[in-house]
Amino acid sequence: MTGASAAFPWEAAIADRARHAGLSLPGEAVRALAAHARAVLDANARLHLTAITEPDEFVERHVGESLEGAALIPETLRGTLLDLGSGNGYPGIPIAIARPSLQPVLVESSAKKSSFLRDALIAAGRPDGVVLTRHVTRASDIEEIEAIAVLATRAMGDWERIVPRLASRLASGGIVLAWTTTASDAVFARTAWKRLRRSRTMPLTGRERSVLTVLERVDII
Repeated sequence: MTGASAAFPWEAAIADRARHAGLSLPGEAVRALAAHARAVLDANARLHLTAITEPDEFVERHVGESLEGAALIPETLRGTLLDLGSGNGYPGIPIAIARPSLQPVLVESSAKKSSFLRDALIAAGRPDGVVLTRHVTRASDIEEIEAIAVLATRAMGDWERIVPRLASRLASGGIVLAWTTTASDAVFARTAWKRLRRSRTMPLTGRERSVLTVLERVDII
């Protein structure tokens, strides 16, 4: 981590951003979020985990946008949190920190990034998390995973084709959190998405065409 990033008040900035998202997090959770952020930046030169290295922007874009997703998840929801195409651990690790009743399962096709994610889960106080090193394209690729309470995907390629294929694995009451753009309206209208119903779309702070979308499972008889 560079000198500027090392000196940055990560805990204070993250606590403020969490409050802005509507979350009141204990100090332990804030410290865990800061530990994850530091881990990403420490490993970034080696693994190319993010192009965003300026601390304020990092907190807003990575931590903040992940916490906005966590705030939309009912605190009573329990079960598996599947972070599809996890990469650097955003949004899965912050969601797991903010919603500890969810069991994080991070899916990443890169072996090197998967190794990083295992270390990051430990640093973030979620050593119970699972990392799967594989390329998931259909429901059968995750057949060993219990019914999914939350499926999260952020900046994953080909998400518009893959996510609807996994709809059958959502638990009753399960949701999808998708970080997309306003141009995704046409995607959600496709026949392939008939098992998912959009329930909320929220614009992301300072991002003109970026949105966070919540989708619910539709039971087809």
